[in-house]
Amino acid sequence: MQTAHVVFNPASGSYSAGRAARILTALRRAGIDPQPLLPGNEAEAIATVRELCDPERQPLIIAAGGDGTINTVINGLTRQGATLGVIPLGTANVLAWELGIRSLDGAVQRIVAGTRRQFSVGEVVAASGTRRFLLMAGVGIDGAIVAGVRAGEKRRFGKLAYLLSALRAIRHWDRTTLTVSDGQRSSECHSVVIANASHYGGPYRLAPRAAIFSSHLDVVPLFLPTRWSFFRFALPFLLTGKWPGVGPWQMHGGQLTVSSAKAVQLDGDSYGAGPVTIRLIADFNPLLC
Repeated sequence: MQTAHVVFNPASGSYSAGRAARILTALRRAGIDPQPLLPGNEAEAIATVRELCDPERQPLIIAAGGDGTINTVINGLTRQGATLGVIPLGTANVLAWELGIRSLDGAVQRIVAGTRRQFSVGEVVAASGTRRFLLMAGVGIDGAIVAGVRAGEKRRFGKLAYLLSALRAIRHWDRTTLTVSDGQRSSECHSVVIANASHYGGPYRLAPRAAIFSSHLDVVPLFLPTRWSFFRFALPFLLTGKWPGVGPWQMHGGQLTVSSAKAVQLDGDSYGAGPVTIRLIADFNPLLC
């Protein structure tokens, strides 16, 4: 029976003892010996995952939680130090949409099937420190919206908490621009999303050609000088699931710089403010998908 270290986030609103028990039971029934880990905080979670990593044994580490919990596990992994499995439990579950996982049973089946694919991650260096992201990094309006989400509203309203935060951000619209450049191409815009996955906010596709298994990042500049321009783009995006703005450009290797003090978000969690530099770490670790 294969052993799996299952990382939960007891502080998350999506966590409950009953749900954790159902996950462990489902894994046991599938022939996996789950070892639950319930770290007390993010730093403990990162340290625990790092200690488990071993390039020779390639232990199986399963992140059971939302995109934020998965991001925490990503930041504990050493390169080629473990095999990752995911059981999405969060609010937006962007990674679940990206992988086509729609249920607990579906997630367990992916893990049991054992199909491994090397995934890539982005790495951000900012005043807040250095941190990896699996799905996307955003600087500007989406960073401000994520930073403005209130924990009580998120627990009570789920995804609606992001809409409430967006309405507050729109009231104090930031018209200033930023410059994003990879040394070969640059853009002056109001916000930017650096996508390592095609999905954004759930079922919506912001960068259709992006994929966590690829060797490039998609840079999506957002030209939003006024709150009305935000509505003009956001509403069709929510209705059609496709971004109607300027298409992304791809960064293969090298380093991307974003010269701005605007708010930053990584995989849906706030990460201080810019300026930032970003690079791609290709073939970071295998994922059971």
